[in-house]
Amino acid sequence: MTTTGGSSRGRLRTSFAKSEALDPFYSGGAVAVTSDAAWIAATFGTDVHMVEARTSRILHKIAGDGEDIQSLTLSNDDTYLVTASRSLALHFYVLPGMEHVRTISKAHEAPVALMAVDPTSSLLATGSADGSVKIWDMRGGYCTHVFRGHGGVISALCWHVESPSKAGRRVQLFTGCVDGKVRVWDLHGHKKAMHAKPSAVLNAHAGVVRGISLSSDGQTLVSGARDQTLVFWDARDGHWHRREIQLAHERIEALHFLPDVPYFITAGSRGALRVWDTQGRVVSEQTVERVDEDDEDELRGLVDAVLASNTIVTVSATQDLAFFVWDGQLVQTRQLVGYNDEIVDLALVQTHYLAVASNNSQLRIYRLDTQDRDHDVALVDGHSDMVLSIDTNGEWLVSGSKDHTARIWARVHDGRHGWVCLGVCEGHAESVGCVVFSKKEDAPFVITASQDRTVKLWDLSVLTNDSRNVKLSSLLTLKIHDKDINSIDIAPNNALLVSGSQDRTAKVFRLHYVPPRKNAKPTASLELLSTCRGHKRGVWSVQFSPAEQAFATASSDQTVRMWSLKDFTCVRVFEGHTGSVLRLRYTPSGTQIVSSGNDGLIKIWNVRDEECAVTIDAHEDKIWTLVVRDETPTTPLQIVSGAADSTMAVWNDTTEVVEAEQAAAAKDAVEREQAFTNLVLLQDYRSAIALAFQMNQPRRLLQLFAQVAASRPEEDAIASMERLFQDALGTADAQSGSITGLATVDDILRDLPRSQLAQLLVYVRDWNTSARTSPIAQLVLHAIVRQWDAESILDAIEDARASLQVSAVALLEGLVPYTERHYARVDRMLVESAMLEYTLQAMDTIIGE
Repeated sequence: MTTTGGSSRGRLRTSFAKSEALDPFYSGGAVAVTSDAAWIAATFGTDVHMVEARTSRILHKIAGDGEDIQSLTLSNDDTYLVTASRSLALHFYVLPGMEHVRTISKAHEAPVALMAVDPTSSLLATGSADGSVKIWDMRGGYCTHVFRGHGGVISALCWHVESPSKAGRRVQLFTGCVDGKVRVWDLHGHKKAMHAKPSAVLNAHAGVVRGISLSSDGQTLVSGARDQTLVFWDARDGHWHRREIQLAHERIEALHFLPDVPYFITAGSRGALRVWDTQGRVVSEQTVERVDEDDEDELRGLVDAVLASNTIVTVSATQDLAFFVWDGQLVQTRQLVGYNDEIVDLALVQTHYLAVASNNSQLRIYRLDTQDRDHDVALVDGHSDMVLSIDTNGEWLVSGSKDHTARIWARVHDGRHGWVCLGVCEGHAESVGCVVFSKKEDAPFVITASQDRTVKLWDLSVLTNDSRNVKLSSLLTLKIHDKDINSIDIAPNNALLVSGSQDRTAKVFRLHYVPPRKNAKPTASLELLSTCRGHKRGVWSVQFSPAEQAFATASSDQTVRMWSLKDFTCVRVFEGHTGSVLRLRYTPSGTQIVSSGNDGLIKIWNVRDEECAVTIDAHEDKIWTLVVRDETPTTPLQIVSGAADSTMAVWNDTTEVVEAEQAAAAKDAVEREQAFTNLVLLQDYRSAIALAFQMNQPRRLLQLFAQVAASRPEEDAIASMERLFQDALGTADAQSGSITGLATVDDILRDLPRSQLAQLLVYVRDWNTSARTSPIAQLVLHAIVRQWDAESILDAIEDARASLQVSAVALLEGLVPYTERHYARVDRMLVESAMLEYTLQAMDTIIGE
């Protein structure tokens, strides 16, 4: 075990294992929820993911037919999952095992846009882009009704089944279309009606109808459309009569009546879930923070809402799922992120919150230390464009964005998640790509770097946790590079600033900040100390060492360089990445550097010897960001990585565990070696052979068989060689005794378990490839084939095929050619020895004894 200074903090880390991964599970499209809201069925391209709602863990991955999933639904009794893809096929699966039970090919002439299962879970309605609706028997898989005559793509479906207690109960289907009309279809029992006409056509909307729902008593129908209207219909005299039209002030995307109460919910382009009464009044509304009250950005809107008993699940345009319960008012209970897009930066706030910046204007903040992987996520609004960079001082969070601003955030105890904006830094002319906090608490400032090639220092002394959106002032503005600034960092003592740029240089500045006093305002200055040149391409990341007077830079030239702060020369070069190095971080002890690149690899470098200690194949795409989390009494050192593949992973340091396992394995190996030696000395060959198999040490077995073969009575060299080859080839005299040299060993080979027999044949194949060990291999092979019949040998090999990863044919193909070669060599040797004996006898005849 390598240590530095004898402390665990300074130990070189040589092994890491993934402890947790935050994988994307929803890429947009249809979503369904089980009746207890415990599972989510979410589309992910051509596949369907079954996700545990509490933890966002993917429980099942259902492979599709190669075409994108257009729609899916779950039966109300949680028995069936039905998917429809662009291949026009319907696929039926049975829960909970996700067993595929049925496929209906070409269910429609065009892709199925949406589906709905009736309350009894016996009928499935499919609405297609071809303007038709079909009714299917869920268990039989056959079509019972076809409804045509719509004016375009089907955009909404709603079932109405009267109570079973009513005589001759009616089963109705309400359909909405892009022509703005709602059609009512009566299903008389299950009699097939291929050319039925609607019992009513309700004209009310000028846009696409996206939501239709009936009250629990069946007397009130509400329809919502993208024309921003809600239309209320009353049932009188067996007909539907329009009561009123209500302006919703948003494009409606989903509408559902809540069970057993006269309220319904709507979700739409404004991004807020609302609860209405049947008189058209909003009784409760989701609180949504907005940059602009008139903002109706498509990325902030809701595209769907799913009702599961008393739980409402909303789906946003950014693939986020929010869970609500209705208890007289809307209460949000959970937020899940289905897809993070490209993750560009991470930061640990207050040790257990992970802030994530992705291709989104919202900050996403995960809680890392919750029990049972309860991944409730806080979505923090404030920026109007994509967040590019984040940093933390342990308590506060700063974010830089494409909207040319930086914002200071804190977690306070108001609101559900309590993340509020304390201050706003406005002044840059381009995107803010780098942000960094002061390293000391007595110097409250933050430095931002922008695409306008300038850095600004902002005074934070005016902020407290009670501040809200305070406009901050910059104490200095300085252009420091000729191209984009990719990274900045402040020294641990706040005395220096280092920057890395696309102009291939890193620059070091002397930083001086004076906090405000009674009669003096704060001041700040930057003085260029050195420009470090050496990288052949742009510098992506910089960081000061926490242990030495040095800093490190990572570049697109595939290297990491370490620079001295004494003379600003490059003192070490770390080479090994096969692509651009995008981010580096020192470990807390400063003895190692963690780097990541566009090759999807994480490498841990030993600073002292420039060696790569660990390489982790972490992601399938470029890794933009890393966070190193220091060890605590309860958790090891961790690396958190975020990549362009939308995944985040937590890697635990397992150095101590691996070293302990290796030490235990080495100790066990020594003990077994000694036990094997003792068994051989005691001539307990049965136990020795069993132990050799257990240790998986063919070399030990080879030595044992060689020792047994050499235990015969002494013979001259040629006789001994002839005896060995005769035994190996099976030509020895039957009266000569055992095959291997000891009858006991022959008996052991005859009584071997089948698994060990197969393993021994693999060893024999390997020994047979060398002329030095082939006599022993042939000897053991002869003993096996003499005492085992061919069928038993083949059965033993086939039984062990999975564990040995070899077939009988492959084993024979490895044995026969070498055996023939050895036989030919032995034959030549016998001929040559006979010629030698003849020559010696002739010489004796001529020259005498």
